[in-house]
Amino acid sequence: MHLSRPALGRPALAVSLVGALVLTACEPAVEGSPQEVAAAVAAALETGTFDAVPMADAVPADVQAQREEAYAGLGEVPLDVQVLDVTEEDDTAEGRLQLTLDLPGEGDDLVREVPVRMQVVEEEWTATWEHALLGVPDGQVLDLEETEQPRADILDRDGEGLATSRPVWHVGIDKTQVGADEVEESARRLAEAAGTDPAGYAASVAAAGPEAFVRLITYRQSDEEGDSLVAATEEIPGAVALDATQVLGPTRTFAQPLLGTVGEVTAELVDSDPERYALGDVVGLSGLQSAFDDQLRGEPGLRVSAVDPDTGEGSELLDREGVEPEPLQVTLDTDLQELAEEVLADVGPASALVALQPSTGDVLALANGPGSEGTSTALAGQYPPGSTFKIASALALLREGLTPESTVRCEPSLVVDGYEFTNVTGYPEAALGDIPLVTAMANSCNTALIGERDRIPMEELAQAARDLGIGAVWEMPVTAFSGSVPEEAASQTEHAASLIGQGSVLASPAAMAAVAASVAEGGPLVPRVVLDQEVPEPEGGLSTEEADGLRTMMRAVVTEGSASMLADNPGEPVLAKTGTAEFGTQDPPQTHVWMVAVQGDLAVAIFVEEGEFGSTTVGPLMDAFLTEAVG
Repeated sequence: MHLSRPALGRPALAVSLVGALVLTACEPAVEGSPQEVAAAVAAALETGTFDAVPMADAVPADVQAQREEAYAGLGEVPLDVQVLDVTEEDDTAEGRLQLTLDLPGEGDDLVREVPVRMQVVEEEWTATWEHALLGVPDGQVLDLEETEQPRADILDRDGEGLATSRPVWHVGIDKTQVGADEVEESARRLAEAAGTDPAGYAASVAAAGPEAFVRLITYRQSDEEGDSLVAATEEIPGAVALDATQVLGPTRTFAQPLLGTVGEVTAELVDSDPERYALGDVVGLSGLQSAFDDQLRGEPGLRVSAVDPDTGEGSELLDREGVEPEPLQVTLDTDLQELAEEVLADVGPASALVALQPSTGDVLALANGPGSEGTSTALAGQYPPGSTFKIASALALLREGLTPESTVRCEPSLVVDGYEFTNVTGYPEAALGDIPLVTAMANSCNTALIGERDRIPMEELAQAARDLGIGAVWEMPVTAFSGSVPEEAASQTEHAASLIGQGSVLASPAAMAAVAASVAEGGPLVPRVVLDQEVPEPEGGLSTEEADGLRTMMRAVVTEGSASMLADNPGEPVLAKTGTAEFGTQDPPQTHVWMVAVQGDLAVAIFVEEGEFGSTTVGPLMDAFLTEAVG
């Protein structure tokens, strides 16, 4: 009987195993996994497309609509979603997702952690949709708000505001306040009242949307010229004068090309740097306002809230502080700048006045006359400096062993390679013949310097110019030209012309002011327009004897030469050099006219694009400026 027991047990075991195999083979396989579903939900939250997410209790289009509504207030802020972990238990699972809103600018981003619940439905792992997966409770949306900060001011050297927020009138047509049949007539009437193009403005108004305000012109509220137009808006349907503020300088022209302008960002700027700019931003568009836009603008703070779209009530999720705007202090002296612009106010051609402080290199005044029409003649102009450049030629002669008393020959005319050079019309006969170098400089004898051309190769002339600051590296934050002198001349004629500041020699008024300041300081000077700005160290320099020799000759220009109108100016003795430079094809040629001067710790250059002589055209301007500046 003991032998029969194993035989009875074996068939029973076989039946049990077969049954188990049959049961396992009949169980249906579950499609997908909770990890795959969680990853699909994360991807859909990023893209906004939910068609690939298995959901048992929601329609993808409805979920997408919820997402669009919840995130509408975020604009183009990117969303990154990561699966942190997934835990599974039987037919259910739960994962954790991390939502990161990549907010613009520097600082913290908004990070939210949300649960995603999953379950097996009809043999497939599916997600359970909840509005909380968007990072906000049901019935709320995310709202992104920039906490703007007022733009910082540009200050003068004494810390007084130059470019600051000032009250203005924005005059234009508000299309919501005028009928469609009257809008063209209103636009034309307003443009006529402002003295601008009626047809062009009417076309702009017509092209704008039905609820647009189309600005025609902006006036400072302090400008009386705008009062009549503001009054006229009361008689024109749809015309309005909006009370607003705008960042402006003390006057419409006050150092305008240097300070620059502030306004709404252009489409080109947005396209060039969409991370930094958005349409509607107010930014620096030119000059220092553009160069130091980040500093003056700062960075707005950001506040993200979950709010009820109907009531606006909700809770703050993130409050990120912005970067405080910082003022920019420039070297300009407000009184001298106003004086410089007053001196140039009646000059018709393009003109400029630059005043430097030799001891520091600070630009105290940088004025462009009305004839410059808003361009930066003072800093960026490129003109032959004429006889003011003889300061460099005289330096080259001093380095060849001449002194102010050395004899040179001043002829009425001199032919070089077939080209006849003459002296300025009215040159005094008493200063012809064998004369001291100082007399030739005082009366600006062209032939005397050209006659010494064999002593001054072009490379030595270029070096002398560099030692007076011409062609130096300035590293200005705005466009500026420090001058240029070629080291080789294309011909003997060009070599001769270069010695009297023509040919291929070019300089800006600021560059020639730096030349005068270099003589005063005894070495090359790099001008600066921003206070405490570090400037490059200039190369080269002047010896004490060279600086003294140049000062002696520039003083003689005042005491016995072409700048005699400055001889009785109050204050310290004035040193100067006048200049003319021919241009154009007229007969006689037109002339650029120049004068540079030094008085104490003040170096000045004045330029007029077209005039008679440095002495007659620019002399009275220099006299007026120095008399008021020093007095």
